[in-house]
Amino acid sequence: MNDLEGYEFCRNYMTDGEYILWKGRPEKGNLFTGQEVVMLPFSLLWLAFSVYWEMTAIRSADSWFMVLWGIPFVAIGIYLFVGRFFMTAYLRNRTFYVITNKKIIIRRGSRIQMHDGRNLPSAEIVVHKNGCGTLKFGQMVYTRNGYRNGTAFMIENVVDVTQVQNAIDSMDR
Repeated sequence: MNDLEGYEFCRNYMTDGEYILWKGRPEKGNLFTGQEVVMLPFSLLWLAFSVYWEMTAIRSADSWFMVLWGIPFVAIGIYLFVGRFFMTAYLRNRTFYVITNKKIIIRRGSRIQMHDGRNLPSAEIVVHKNGCGTLKFGQMVYTRNGYRNGTAFMIENVVDVTQVQNAIDSMDR
């Protein structure tokens, strides 16, 4: 694949006078995020219980309904425990980021997100142990109990996160 092959999609979404400031892709690796501290034990418990349920239903052989009922729960447990890492790697391999002088365009698989440069939420840079960085764009989410920060979108696991931030800073706003 040549250098521009994955980025040609963005030409259809660019207007007159718009040009590319930066383009890149997420690096492989770094599949673990902060939420894994909670998700891994939860997914292990989910999978263990659903496998126990299935084995008990198969051994009792009283009702095939209970055996069939447990299959989706086992499948969800497998996805939560290991499948989501494969899905993340699969999507990262099909993700392209383009920053123009007017907008940020993110292609993830067949989905395309566009974010106008004039209305970007505040950003936070997270530098990972492997030297790559993630730029998280947050937004305030208001709830009954007050407000909290949420992640609107992110440019994740890129080698040159400072170049990404410089490109965003030089956008026409």
